[in-house]
Amino acid sequence: MRQARQQATDDDWVARVQRLESELSGLRRAMRTRGLIEQAKGVLAERLGCDPETAFGQLSAMSQQRNVSVVDLAADIVGARVPATAAAQDPGPEPEPEAAPEPADQAAAAAAAVRGAAPRTRTGLADADQSLPVAQTRQLRKCLSALDAADDLDALTRTLVTVGMGDPPGGVAAVFAVEPDEAIRLVTSHGWPAQVASEWRRSPSSMPTTVGAAARTGRPVLVDGLTDHDYVLIGPGAARVAFPLVAGEQVVGVLVLVWHEPREFSVADRAYLDQLAAGAGRALRRLWATSGHAPTQLPLWLASMLDVMDGPGHLLAPIHGDGDTVVDFTIAAVSPAARRSDGETVGRRLLDVYPQLLANGVFDGYVRLLRDDAPFSMAASTEEALIEGRPRRVVLNRRAVRIGDALLATWARIDDALSNDERMTRLETLGRSGWAEWDLRAKDAVWSAGLYGLVDRDPAHGPTTLDKFAGFFAAADRGALKELLADLAQGDAELAELRLNTTRGLVPVRVFGEADVRDGEVRLIRLVLQDVSEKRAAQDRSTRSENAAAARQLQLAAEQALTSNLTRLLYPNRDLALTGPGVRVTGRHYAATSPRTPLRGDFCDADRLEDGSLLCVIGDACGTGLVAAAAVVRLRFPVMALGMAGAAPADILRSINDMIMRAPDAPLASLLIARYTPQNGTVTWASAGHLQPILVRGGEAHMVEEPTGPMLGMVEGQRFATATMALAPGDSLVAFTDGVLHRRKRDPLADFRDRVEAAHRTGGSTALWEITPTERDDEACMLVLDVEAAR
Repeated sequence: MRQARQQATDDDWVARVQRLESELSGLRRAMRTRGLIEQAKGVLAERLGCDPETAFGQLSAMSQQRNVSVVDLAADIVGARVPATAAAQDPGPEPEPEAAPEPADQAAAAAAAVRGAAPRTRTGLADADQSLPVAQTRQLRKCLSALDAADDLDALTRTLVTVGMGDPPGGVAAVFAVEPDEAIRLVTSHGWPAQVASEWRRSPSSMPTTVGAAARTGRPVLVDGLTDHDYVLIGPGAARVAFPLVAGEQVVGVLVLVWHEPREFSVADRAYLDQLAAGAGRALRRLWATSGHAPTQLPLWLASMLDVMDGPGHLLAPIHGDGDTVVDFTIAAVSPAARRSDGETVGRRLLDVYPQLLANGVFDGYVRLLRDDAPFSMAASTEEALIEGRPRRVVLNRRAVRIGDALLATWARIDDALSNDERMTRLETLGRSGWAEWDLRAKDAVWSAGLYGLVDRDPAHGPTTLDKFAGFFAAADRGALKELLADLAQGDAELAELRLNTTRGLVPVRVFGEADVRDGEVRLIRLVLQDVSEKRAAQDRSTRSENAAAARQLQLAAEQALTSNLTRLLYPNRDLALTGPGVRVTGRHYAATSPRTPLRGDFCDADRLEDGSLLCVIGDACGTGLVAAAAVVRLRFPVMALGMAGAAPADILRSINDMIMRAPDAPLASLLIARYTPQNGTVTWASAGHLQPILVRGGEAHMVEEPTGPMLGMVEGQRFATATMALAPGDSLVAFTDGVLHRRKRDPLADFRDRVEAAHRTGGSTALWEITPTERDDEACMLVLDVEAAR
């Protein structure tokens, strides 16, 4: 149901988007034809002597009577003839020709002439008097009306394709600009995919394209796709026509119309395209200056001047806004160094590529230079720039000069030079080093900042002579320094380790030296000193660590040997077995699997008393090694002795606890003592902080929930409770230490109980010895008392 509602919602959004797109398309068509219908209303109102509303009523009635759309009828009434001359595209008196400028002012005159003129379309595919069929006349008039309503170049190219060309499959309209180096730059297009437009964003002048041919010759170029040609076609489309856009006598751009399939252009088609291009030229004249894409044309020699520049530089052409205000600059040409560092930026706006220039005052400086003709210079300008695709803070020196109506701007990075000294000082600080150079012929010396710090000398006092330099070393090392200098005089590079006498005490340094010896004369001596006190301290620490590690290894080896000996002494037999009337006691001591694990205090034991009962003991002493071994000795043997003497389990615990508490180094231990009487089948036990035993009866295992006292060695004078339980035939009582538990389980005791139950069901008490972990980092003990089943 939820998916069905979601699908319905998605379908509703799709329908809503399609409806909005249809409404938008209708509004665009209405805006394109509105001007044409308004013109027709004006013609009818004048002819009929009526108001515009009445004229529109007449227009609608005529449309219904003739079965012709209102737009087509309006085109018939207004007429669609658009002369293809430049004057028709820009009616009005032509300005008087000006005198030729002086050579020194040619750059400014050329730039000013082009900046003041908008482009016209240069046609010539057909005779100017060629008439058009009615259908083409109507289509032309509708397109011209839509072109008059276009508010930007994107709308102009869209109108040319959808109205002027009849929206053919794969139809394209594009406007190109001619750069100062005669390269062709795509300004806008409609019909080409974004990838095609990106790939052909800029084409070099050397590439033989139809656009380049129209720009070079100043004449239209037509390719029908039916005959062979040598042109490189920009973008898909077999047939195309390219019309040059001229400002004065200079080609500044190219208008291109493209059809996907080859086609034969009739005389009428050529005349239609001439008039369509002329109408587009009229719209281009209106939109070109405000589009921000129009390049300022500069003499080729001026743009080529940047090709021989070593450093980065731009040739900038101003973009004027309202009131002749400079709102930005077009990058008209770039030097090879700027192209390598910033990529291809020709034709783009300066502030689009370098927005930081507006914040740091460089852009305002360029504008003042253009206005006041005063040289611009800015030293040590800190800017954020992309260097090899990564943002970096750089320091630049910038300069710019005015050339005509353009600017030649250059810059040079100086952050590397400025930071070299800082880097060297920082490296000396990190390396705790310094250098000195003595010119013996000029009797001059140069010390680095790091050397002043090493010898504790104020830089304001300047360097000392080579003779006095020995005074900075320990008295015992000055002879070694003289020997090093003597060896340098023989032309050998030398190395020595000496000690500086500083306020911090004696500082060991490594001294590197070389001499410039010519014709047997020592002219220059260089010394490099490096503080090696940290290295010496690190070596001392390393030596101490190695000695400590070696001592630790010896200690571990001794502890392992001791553990092995104590284990053999305390547990000569790891398994025990004891039987009585109808009962069997078995026990096992598990050693840790790693030989590096020291001895722990887990133990268990059992013995038969004189009255036939069985005494069972299991315990766990805290500590390791000798401490654990001593605890086991102080617990195990006295417990067994007291038990053999007939003491009750609780009394044994009380006596052992009193004995431990009287000792100055009383150990902590847990202990469980049980006594089984075969005559009545009862077991009596007492516990001092030990884990409760598990009773297996009828195939099910349960923890024996009886109270237990505190661990031995914790409370002085502690009395321990006695618990008694009758065991039935087939019962098993399992006592254990924590070494048998899986400690990573959420509830280790419950997990062990379940493992005991499962093993006992499958193999009885014998299977219990296989449930302990195979890998153990601790010792463990387990003691099992089995009552024989009834026969």
